[in-house]
Amino acid sequence: MPGDRPAEPPAAPPADPAAAPAKRSSWSLGLRVTSGVLFVPLLVLLARAGGIAFLGLIALEVGLGLVEFYRMMRDKGLRPYPLLGLACALGVLWKAFRPHQSQSDFLLTAALLLTLGLGLRRPDLKGRVEGMAVTLFGVLYVGWLSAHLVLLRELPWRAGTDYADGARYALLAFFLTWSCDTGAFAVGRVLGRNRPWARISPRKSVEGAIGGFLSGLAAAFIARVWFARFLGVADALLLGVLVGVFAQVGDLVESMLKRDARSGDSSDIIPGHGGILDRFDSLFFAAPLVFYYLKIVVFKVP
Repeated sequence: MPGDRPAEPPAAPPADPAAAPAKRSSWSLGLRVTSGVLFVPLLVLLARAGGIAFLGLIALEVGLGLVEFYRMMRDKGLRPYPLLGLACALGVLWKAFRPHQSQSDFLLTAALLLTLGLGLRRPDLKGRVEGMAVTLFGVLYVGWLSAHLVLLRELPWRAGTDYADGARYALLAFFLTWSCDTGAFAVGRVLGRNRPWARISPRKSVEGAIGGFLSGLAAAFIARVWFARFLGVADALLLGVLVGVFAQVGDLVESMLKRDARSGDSSDIIPGHGGILDRFDSLFFAAPLVFYYLKIVVFKVP
């Protein structure tokens, strides 16, 4: 009748709450696999080339990783010095690449003094000490831990092996770590139920952690047969156990940093994986373990 309100359209049926997450999860998995397929051949190529080529790859990773890290710190209200941090981190990489041609004591002293000196520019602002501290922490967390990938590639100079073998040492760290990550992701996605680390990373589960551990252990024995014949059975067992545990600790540490900064993925630069820190966080812990194990235990370098 005239004056009556027009009839309202029928209400849409309620959406299935599981449908969208499932669709996003499948899409993310597809991007994850595609990104890996595209990146792995490039990684192998640059690792085999060694020298400046591999150093350039790690320098790119460190630069992008520091950009993400300092952005997270700014989201917390801190005021780091990104350019200084980047310069120091690249200096750390050069030290790892040419240990006998750089002055590590000078680099460390210059970084500390410059950071302290820059704090005088705005003495009236609060948080200067925190800003200086987080600048240096970024250099250590992203720069120094990543430098162990360069140390692995250049290990033949110390171990007395063929320089080409350095590609095997560096790729061993990637292979073990990403096998652990993939196992944890796949098992956790299918079987993950118990999530005791929900306050740090809601998606991490006990089942996924077990899957990651077993995948890292299996990868160590596969690598021994495939390309890492310098490992004995005991070496493969110990490295598999160490990486299977500490690669996941590295993942949780980065999740803790993101949670503290109230951030999701560190960025979306790598489709399906998130940011550089999301992809390399496990390697930050695993690469030093692989390097020092090979250096001290396998090759017995002083």
